[in-house]
Amino acid sequence: MDYYSARLLIVCLVDDCRPRKRNTCDYPFVVFRAKGYKQAFQRALNLGKQQETRYKNGKGQWVRWAFVQVENVKHLGRTLDGVEIGSLLDVLRSDRPVPFRKRFHPKKSKVYYD
Repeated sequence: MDYYSARLLIVCLVDDCRPRKRNTCDYPFVVFRAKGYKQAFQRALNLGKQQETRYKNGKGQWVRWAFVQVENVKHLGRTLDGVEIGSLLDVLRSDRPVPFRKRFHPKKSKVYYD
């Protein structure tokens, strides 16, 4: 079996009688093994369902994290070493403009480990 990854969409809904057009959401990336894309999709569906939860917040309102969809399924191959499973393209905000020839020092990274 090969490795696959899937990006899921999970949305947070609060039962406060005010449906919203904008809701907090999460895009978890999950890695798993499967025999092919069909099985990988089914596995992604199962993993997405496991992300669902309900609880009451500090105001006594029900909060529901609902699994909306499988965003994509990616074939990773037989090994995972060095394989990119996801990416986030964003904007780097700096106090001063960053010149083209700026040297960076990744060895001095402040890393947060989970």
